[in-house]
Amino acid sequence: MEKRRNRYLITAFVFAALLTVSYAKFASFKVKNEVTPVTPHFSLEAKSDPGKETTIDFSSPDGTHTLTMKNGKEVGGVVTQTFFVSSEKDKTPINIFERDSDPDKLVAVPDNSFSPDHKYIFMIYEEDGKNRYIVFRTDGKDINKSGKTVEIESLFSEKFPDFVITDVTGWGSYSLIVVNSDTKEGKTGPSWWFDLSNFSFIRLSSRFN
Repeated sequence: MEKRRNRYLITAFVFAALLTVSYAKFASFKVKNEVTPVTPHFSLEAKSDPGKETTIDFSSPDGTHTLTMKNGKEVGGVVTQTFFVSSEKDKTPINIFERDSDPDKLVAVPDNSFSPDHKYIFMIYEEDGKNRYIVFRTDGKDINKSGKTVEIESLFSEKFPDFVITDVTGWGSYSLIVVNSDTKEGKTGPSWWFDLSNFSFIRLSSRFN
């Protein structure tokens, strides 16, 4: 009788332990799925405390190059943003860009900012209700005769007034940036390559999403 009771107690204990483990796994799974993802545009974090200077590093996919963003303190409704590039071979930061930004419209750095060969970087900011996509050389030199930056949206709207850019998704090659567009009527438009070799747009037969 005593052995049978012990057997029942052991069975009950094992069953309770299994239930506890199962519940813990379920709770862990639930918590993981309820975590709010962090935005890839880390520059937006500076909005939370405009009274402090912030410095944020962004690594290239292979980890060999680093883009450093420094946001100064807000002064008179302006945040001075400075961007530097360094690499494993050359630790000396190169100043590639500086801009006085609206604290609510800071320059942001996408996850896929670096070109595959690390020669270019693109970033994004909002101005006049539009997203502006700007491209730089990582060596700090002028990208064309006009200066250090090329702004994609302005060039595109001037050449193709019947379309609007909906997103710039990343790199199609060392010097090709993928641009998605819609028509001005709101219909899905084509994708394009923005070619940095001659600053032209190439219309594609397939839409990249």
